[in-house]
Amino acid sequence: MGLPRTSRILVAAAAVLLLSVFVFPLWSIYLTAPQYPEGLGMYIRVNTIVGLTEFDLTKINNLNHYIGMRAIEPDAIPELRFMPWLVGALSAAGLVVAALGRRRALYAWLAAFALLSIAGLADFYRWAYDYGHNLDVETAIITIPGMSYQPPIIGTKQLLNFTATSWPALGGWLAAVALGLGIVAAVIAVRAGRRRAGHPVTAAAAALAVACAGQGSVPSAHDQHAHHEAPAAVEASPRARGSSSAGSEGLRHVTVSPTGEVRSVAAAIALVRPGGEITIEPGVYREPTVVVNKPVTIVGLAGAVLDGERQRAILTITADDVTVRGLELRNVGTSFLEDHAAIRVAKASRCVIENNRIDDAFFGIYLAGVSGCRVAGNIIRATPRTEATSGNGIHLWSTSDADISGNHISGHRDGIYFEFVHRTTVRQNVSEQNLRYGLHFMYSDDCVYAQNRFRRNMGGVAVMYTKRVTMTGNRFEDNWGSASYGLLLKEIYDSSIEGNRFDRNTVGIVADGAVRAVIADNDFVSNGWAIRLLGSTYDGRVEHNNFVGNTFDLATNGAGGAALTGNYFDSYRGYDLDRDGRGDVPHHPVRLFSVIVEHHPPAIILLRGFFVDVLDAAERVLPSLTPAALIDDRPAMSHLPRSAS
Repeated sequence: MGLPRTSRILVAAAAVLLLSVFVFPLWSIYLTAPQYPEGLGMYIRVNTIVGLTEFDLTKINNLNHYIGMRAIEPDAIPELRFMPWLVGALSAAGLVVAALGRRRALYAWLAAFALLSIAGLADFYRWAYDYGHNLDVETAIITIPGMSYQPPIIGTKQLLNFTATSWPALGGWLAAVALGLGIVAAVIAVRAGRRRAGHPVTAAAAALAVACAGQGSVPSAHDQHAHHEAPAAVEASPRARGSSSAGSEGLRHVTVSPTGEVRSVAAAIALVRPGGEITIEPGVYREPTVVVNKPVTIVGLAGAVLDGERQRAILTITADDVTVRGLELRNVGTSFLEDHAAIRVAKASRCVIENNRIDDAFFGIYLAGVSGCRVAGNIIRATPRTEATSGNGIHLWSTSDADISGNHISGHRDGIYFEFVHRTTVRQNVSEQNLRYGLHFMYSDDCVYAQNRFRRNMGGVAVMYTKRVTMTGNRFEDNWGSASYGLLLKEIYDSSIEGNRFDRNTVGIVADGAVRAVIADNDFVSNGWAIRLLGSTYDGRVEHNNFVGNTFDLATNGAGGAALTGNYFDSYRGYDLDRDGRGDVPHHPVRLFSVIVEHHPPAIILLRGFFVDVLDAAERVLPSLTPAALIDDRPAMSHLPRSAS
């Protein structure tokens, strides 16, 4: 029996609407956490997976690395390769059904549509389960026995300190509407057939029609997310009222003393007027986390100690123009759900955190969503434990125009950590003996790092996914280990590394994906490898550097990606007949043995053997054996002088 005209139109509309999944994403997964208040997310499309913003998927994979979860690589997911073909075939089949107008064909098409939808959801669940449960505990930095990280299919779920929310995206809702149109077309066809046969519509068909009518009121993904955020909006009102109730009233100066009228910092915050000052006299103060919600200056006299009793954070600053000076803060509690800090500044401006001493904190000083702050002269020390149970000494997230200067940090996961930080200066700090990096920053453009000292850190210093960074006058010392280096340059662009000193590191500089980097006027002394240029590095310049006492001055795993000019190499054996201070014959700084070691690391055990001496002699006779792109045509004949600074 043929289909009614209305059913055929609805089927055709459903088939065309189904093609919308090639334009709009099918599903969205959204993550929020205290350190990511703006959220991270990804869209699952019919043929790929992408981040909600440009770097979201990369950030999610970086976070997954910490818990041992595999990276999400769309090209490695086979379903994303054949799913477009299935959807395209289903849409084409719907158009054929509409053209033929056969009832049985409609039923078969509708059944295939429903089965594909169910199979897709089941596969999504299987995929999420696999990623969330099958963890690589050997490489995971954070391991919690029995913990899994499977996001929900629909709804919200707490994963450590992240809230994961999963809902269909616009393409998913449009596909659901297309399925609903197909069901409505089938109901109309059934009713038309029964009218022809003289039978009333059954109660089941009527119920199906009512159910299908509900498809038209599918909420949008935006609405689904919105109801999770409503409680936060409700909570904000009392806080705002509490802040404004103080108004301009209060005391200009409040003294906190163990034996005085005001015995807690929280009570002093309540009493002081905006713009006033709080003095904390000597004593040990143990109280719940203090929230500084008005512009004040807090000054600790010698011996004034705020103790977190290894249970909680100590100070949280939410107001602009707050100064904290001269305090001793200690024993911040470790938490895997919250980044407890001795001093945390959230969404505020122009804070000053200076001349404080912080001992045994999970995180020392934590700036999140702030601008124009100064962190100076603080001593931040912790007892090294494991990376999973240690936070960072100074941690900046989504921050701009900050000044981090004159601090001494040791014993943390990373001494100084930057993520999404812009136009910030780091100068004259000492970061040493940290479990991972002395300085670690990602996605942080237009920053300057000057006259710092990074020594004896497990990994060294890492600069990743960043543009226009200037590093000058720094010292990278004694970063030894199989995975250690003075400075790692990973996927950075248009950056300058000038006037630094690299002493006694396993590798002075590793350049991996460093584009248009200038490495100039540096001293590389007594390193294993002075510079390793990986094949993904190009358009760089290595000029006017001193290479003294290194096992290998330069190494590469490819053709090299930097122009060498006017460097001094203590291994150079050329001559200078015209006495202009430049060698008359080119220097090939890439030793043939370093090329062998780059491809076969265990060969390093032959370093002091006769075989290597033979290779070096052959290299001098036949320099074409080493990369032609890495040649200094005019090397300096003597050690290049440096300014006193």
